[in-house]
Amino acid sequence: MTRPRPLALALALALAAGPARAEPQLRLTHEPPPRHLRMRPRAAAVAPPPAARPATPMPAAPAPLSQVDPGDRSDELAGLRDVREPVSFSLTVGYQVDGARPSGNPSLQGKTVTEGQDFSALRSYGFGELFFSTRGIALDSLSSYFALRLDAGQQDSFRISDQEAIRVAPPITTWFERTTFEARTGWGELKDFLPRRFGLRKLRVRAGNQYIYGPWVLHLDGILVAYDGDIVTASAYAGGRHTDYTSNPVDDSYGVAGASARVDLRRLVSLPIAITGEALAVTSYADGQPGSTHRQLEVDWQPRRDFTVFAQVRTLDGELANERLQFRGRYRQVTNLVFDVMRRFNKDWRWDPSLIAPDADPSAARRYLDLGPVLPQVIASLRGGTLIAENVDLLVRTTIARDLTPATELKNSFSASYAELGGALEVRLRRTVSLGASALGRQTERDDRSVGPIIDVPLTPQLLPVGNTTGERGFTEAGARVRMSLGARRFSAMAEVYGRRTRYAVTYRDPDNRIDTSDFRGGGRVTLDAWIGQRLRLFASYDLSSAIEHTPEITSYKSLRLTMTAVY
Repeated sequence: MTRPRPLALALALALAAGPARAEPQLRLTHEPPPRHLRMRPRAAAVAPPPAARPATPMPAAPAPLSQVDPGDRSDELAGLRDVREPVSFSLTVGYQVDGARPSGNPSLQGKTVTEGQDFSALRSYGFGELFFSTRGIALDSLSSYFALRLDAGQQDSFRISDQEAIRVAPPITTWFERTTFEARTGWGELKDFLPRRFGLRKLRVRAGNQYIYGPWVLHLDGILVAYDGDIVTASAYAGGRHTDYTSNPVDDSYGVAGASARVDLRRLVSLPIAITGEALAVTSYADGQPGSTHRQLEVDWQPRRDFTVFAQVRTLDGELANERLQFRGRYRQVTNLVFDVMRRFNKDWRWDPSLIAPDADPSAARRYLDLGPVLPQVIASLRGGTLIAENVDLLVRTTIARDLTPATELKNSFSASYAELGGALEVRLRRTVSLGASALGRQTERDDRSVGPIIDVPLTPQLLPVGNTTGERGFTEAGARVRMSLGARRFSAMAEVYGRRTRYAVTYRDPDNRIDTSDFRGGGRVTLDAWIGQRLRLFASYDLSSAIEHTPEITSYKSLRLTMTAVY
């Protein structure tokens, strides 16, 4: 069988269909293009955007990386205090035991001490602290803060000698010797209680026992009125100074009044400068100290975010008393540098604005603050710290002090020139264990003098030489510690050791009794810090000192401290 050819097959189909209609007449017609059409630019050759998909419901947002659940101990921020809560408090109760044992060696006076007669081998006492604050209770604009302390001291022990009761000294002297209750701070503040007109809503009033930060940090029983604006910040305060140095308010009675104002030129005229002026007046009532007036001017210049220059000058009764200049810089967020220079004039206060003249009472409670007469001095310090490889913290500091007393005037031992150099290093291992070490050395400049023998004259004490010939010639101290931490508000432990060698200037020589020209003191500490949940903290520390060469009759000092803190 032969296949039909394609041409024959096509012809057969055409004949079979037959003529259906007449031969078509084809004509080509041209219509004018519409006038509103224009040729598209060449950029139209870019592929058009994909067609819009039909609207679909948005998927649910992914869960955060860490849920803030107060019951989850793995979240380190869950236990932090919420400032929106109307009531917050922190209560700490503790118990401490101090101890010292006799070594059997005689004291420097040649006396052999006896436990229970010359001193107590153990002393225990309890203490408690309460920090309490409220917000919006009774009034939406009212807030308050209280800090209370209780010391439950053990009753003094006495021994009877020749029908006389003699107090037995404790192993370690503390600042309190009896049960005391103290309200350290307690104030109420009204804020946002005035209408918004004229910016009065930024005014606040605080009354009670509070701390004022002016030319000096003052503990004040009085009232403070402050305005916290965006450009201008101002405050004024008045009241009586709270007793800090003695338990008798009559011995430390002062009236205080002051004001401060700060103008931020960054918001006013776009200058990176802030100017602060402060004034303080102190009036003495009972202890013989004269009244005084203090003024202070500060200029803060920050041309760049990582560079700041701070200058300060302070006067006392219209005379220049103190000057200070500071440079602060930061490099790449991990390196900080601070250079500080302070010059103190002989018109400056002895310790604070209330202590101007020497205290004539040798038994006054604040005589431990007596650092000798105020002499002109300049102190320059340089501090730098950096982070290396995200695990090593390095700190280096150096200080130089120069005595500016004229050569025609008598120098003093308390303002001698010195130079010191120190540093600290901490290395973190696996973010849990860290090792740290620190060292500091100081060399003090003393006037040389010929060392003579001790002159024994009955009933006539031999006076110490005048000038800056007495005191330490320098010291060297070092410490090391190891710390383990499982995270904030979980568990941490630390152990550290430290020591210090002090070298003294030779003042006298005694051929029969050698006088030591240096001594060494050291010690150690172990602390445990554990959180039970997010509200309860347990803390324990144990301190131990080495034997002190100036007290050979005692082996060492020991102290055990236990505290429990509840936070809400």
